[in-house]
Amino acid sequence: MTVSEEIKNAVADLVVSRFSDDKIASVSVQPGEDSDGDPVLNILVVFEAEAGRDTLDGKKMSGLARRLIAKLSEMNFDAFPLVSFVSTKDAKKLNLEAA
Repeated sequence: MTVSEEIKNAVADLVVSRFSDDKIASVSVQPGEDSDGDPVLNILVVFEAEAGRDTLDGKKMSGLARRLIAKLSEMNFDAFPLVSFVSTKDAKKLNLEAA
C-alpha cells in the first residue's frame, strides 16, 4: 500500500491543529500491516516537551485516533491509524529520523 502526499498532509494538518497549543516537531506517516495483514498507517508524532511537562494532553492524544479515522474515511482511505508519540529528546536517544 502506498500513501499519497495528500493523505500524509491531511494527517499532519490534523495532528498539528489538534495540538495547536503544543510544539509539534514532525509527523511521520508510513504504511504498514497489522498481524492479520490489514492495512494500517503508522503515525509518529514528535513533539517538543515544555519545562515541567514531558507529555501532551492525554485527552487530546486519546481522541486523535477517532478524528484520524473520520478524516481517512472522508478521503476514502481504508487503513487504521496507529499513533505513537515521542518527545524530541527521546527521539534523539532512539535515533529516530523524525528527530
